[in-house]
Amino acid sequence: MFGYVKPMESELLVREYELYRSVYCGVCRSLRKETGFFSSLFLSYDAAFLAVCRMLLGENALSCKKKACIVHPFKKRSCLVGNPEISYAARVYAVLSYEKLRDTLKDGNFFKKCFALFWLPYFRLAKKRARLPALSQKIRFHLDNLAALEKEKTASVDMPAEEFGLLLAAIFKEGITEKWQGLYEDIGFRLGRYIYIADAAEDRKEDKRTKSYNPFILLYGENCLSPSINENIRSALFLELKQLAEYIEQLPFENKTAAEHIIKNTIYLGLPNKIRFLDDDLQERGTPDEQSL
Repeated sequence: MFGYVKPMESELLVREYELYRSVYCGVCRSLRKETGFFSSLFLSYDAAFLAVCRMLLGENALSCKKKACIVHPFKKRSCLVGNPEISYAARVYAVLSYEKLRDTLKDGNFFKKCFALFWLPYFRLAKKRARLPALSQKIRFHLDNLAALEKEKTASVDMPAEEFGLLLAAIFKEGITEKWQGLYEDIGFRLGRYIYIADAAEDRKEDKRTKSYNPFILLYGENCLSPSINENIRSALFLELKQLAEYIEQLPFENKTAAEHIIKNTIYLGLPNKIRFLDDDLQERGTPDEQSL
């Protein structure tokens, strides 16, 4: 999920923010405990969203404890412990970290390849300790499909976005009861599509400079950064968000109001905020105010 799936923290109530931070710290601590001390090297706040969504289905009482860590050695932080979805999110990120290093070793520059080569044996062991063999195969399958599309220089945004959507769908639905599996699969799929499209749009300048694969560059050439293309991308992303929002509203929030507000804040405020880079050119043209979801 790579840094896109984060709420607008300024709009969270204090208790909601504390729960959110507790979930993130819980994932970080679980990573270090279950898959190795340095496993949290690539951890992002996206992990907290995955955990909170899946925690809605659990009956486990939430247990928070004050813990100190190497990042905050002088002030203990609230940390959610003993929750299976916290553990799941942590183990998923161990697998994703390993796969990210593998891809960097293939496609990164010299310094990135050296970094990946140094850490790869460690994260190979972390992946094994994650104990998610079936899911790991699915993740690798979709990443290989993405790599093939990239190698073929596929001039389509939809095809690679579809693959990344299927990857996140597999992660979100893994181990979910049959009653809710379809809904979580749909949420993961739409979220994955949104992330891929937004990430490709944001990387256009850098990919153009480095001559890296980017479907927008292949589709639109020199016009890929034009205001009209930005407007089209923005419209496409909001269509993805509208569909995602419909699925989010079907989640079993019941009386879990703090979790509900975190999830909805992320979808309605956090994700749109991450694509503000598209507004720069649009504002110059005097486009209408952003429509609400």
